[in-house]
Amino acid sequence: MAHIANKIDAKDKKLSEILYGQRYRIDSFQREYRWQRKHIEALISDLSISFLNNYKQGDFIEDSVSYDCYYMGPVVLCEEGNELSVVDGQQRLTSFTLLLIFLYHAQSKINSNDELRNLVDHLYVRKGGKRTLILNVESRKDVIEHLLTKPNEIFQEVEEEYPDESVVNILSRYQDITVLFPEELRENGVLPLFVEWLLERVILIEVKAYSMENAYTIFETMNDRGMTLSPTEILKGFLLSKITDENKSEEANEFWKNRISKLNRDTKLDADLDFFRAWLRSKYALTSRATRSGAENEDFELIATQFNSWVKNNTKKVYLKNPDDFYFFIISDFDFYSDLYIKVFEYKNYNVDGYNEVYINNFYPIADSIYYPLMIAPITKIDDGDTIRGKLLLVNKFIDIYTNLRSLSNKSITQSSIRYYIYDLIKEIRNVDAFELFKLLENKFLDLKIKEEGFKTYQLMNNWGYYHYFYARILYFIRDEDYDFQELIRNRKQNSYVLHRIFDENDLELDDPTFNPYIDSVSNYCLIRRYHLEEYNSKRTVKTKLNFLTKNNYLPEIQNHMNDKINVIDFIILRDNILESLQNEIWSLSKNDRFYLYS
Repeated sequence: MAHIANKIDAKDKKLSEILYGQRYRIDSFQREYRWQRKHIEALISDLSISFLNNYKQGDFIEDSVSYDCYYMGPVVLCEEGNELSVVDGQQRLTSFTLLLIFLYHAQSKINSNDELRNLVDHLYVRKGGKRTLILNVESRKDVIEHLLTKPNEIFQEVEEEYPDESVVNILSRYQDITVLFPEELRENGVLPLFVEWLLERVILIEVKAYSMENAYTIFETMNDRGMTLSPTEILKGFLLSKITDENKSEEANEFWKNRISKLNRDTKLDADLDFFRAWLRSKYALTSRATRSGAENEDFELIATQFNSWVKNNTKKVYLKNPDDFYFFIISDFDFYSDLYIKVFEYKNYNVDGYNEVYINNFYPIADSIYYPLMIAPITKIDDGDTIRGKLLLVNKFIDIYTNLRSLSNKSITQSSIRYYIYDLIKEIRNVDAFELFKLLENKFLDLKIKEEGFKTYQLMNNWGYYHYFYARILYFIRDEDYDFQELIRNRKQNSYVLHRIFDENDLELDDPTFNPYIDSVSNYCLIRRYHLEEYNSKRTVKTKLNFLTKNNYLPEIQNHMNDKINVIDFIILRDNILESLQNEIWSLSKNDRFYLYS
């Protein structure tokens, strides 16, 4: 009879079963939580798209259990004694925990006739006489419980109290979820169905070993890529097979290898995959999946999942007919657009002279999966350097306007929320000349001004991450000579800036709760250096607070409008008007922006 230590179990488990009634340990040697914004964005996008492909208006909670399942892959566990250790999968389990915390708060804000799921049962477990978090990591306990009880205070004191890498990433990824979770899923009639679907139709494969040695053998086997060909390698094989001239085929092969190496060296690991998705979407995709339930993937979606197969099945769309077409597709087109992709990556991630605006936008970005195709779409091989620069800056300017007007209107900028708008825009601006591009984007901007509210009176402070960025943009616009923009963005250094409330209820000297909109408005916040917080918080009067802020140049937009007798309400109203005016000045597209085409 086989020893229990050699036994391995594998079974499908619902998320509601994985995160329920168990206590998981995450060993210190693999403990850090390292997911970045792009991972959370991909998870939320995939989940929301899968759910919305099934959901129909008017559906009830019981309908959600018949929606298609979404498979998340394996979680490798080791059961030794009475303990379960997570060997592989803690990044996903931690991220799902953060998503459930967000949904716990989202449920509390809706009015629903349905009985809502008690999500606390999927965060805590009572076992062995004590109640702990299901993901039982002592160093994360305080911050997870803080997110459950005080989610709006996570970006100040908590950061300083818990300085380890996992805690910092947990805070940042939770904030990402609050921004990226689609608005259409937050509605009264939809959110309970999404929660039910998430818990009951998201499936993970639980792989359970009974010795750590076996668990790691499974982990290594599952993560060994072996000789599996990547989509890039498969695409190369297909393209080269169509080049009949042996010398040209060898030349194309050598060029391909060198350029793929350069892509991954100069940008990031596996950048070749992202590049081909961006290039093919920007230049050749024509169709996208319909929004109705059960619709099939089309060009934009297929390129994202299997671009190698899409090219093979769509050679006419890519204008590949004879052997020379395939040769020049590699030697000329691939050469030009991969070089362009590398440059856009550099402009986006580094403060390159002449492209500062692209760099700044990257601190509050849309998803790379739609950003790069949109930036590349209007560029052609016959454009000279000045034209390319002008087109890139114009498209970047429009992305900046679009992103900020939506955010100021409390609308999501997630890939799933804006993808169809961006797909259509990619097709509209594809290969157009510079002046046609300006006219198209100018008309789009005018439409946005009608559809999006933007900054308004008593704008509610409900998105700490965005409004830190908003005020960084305001300060940079007014005092750009004083800053590298990165200095204004939240970090852990003592001289960094934090978003801080200016006045509290006591400063109003009124008990009437109807005045809370003043206190909770965006205009009642500003950026203050971390080392000034204690001194500022010691100020007790409106006058001393405003004197401190103006003396240290934290309110440059309002300093010329101040007087010693201003009260809190007048200050908020005045600042509302000034911020609205600055929004219109910073995020607009006018005839003056044609200078991009001449600079």
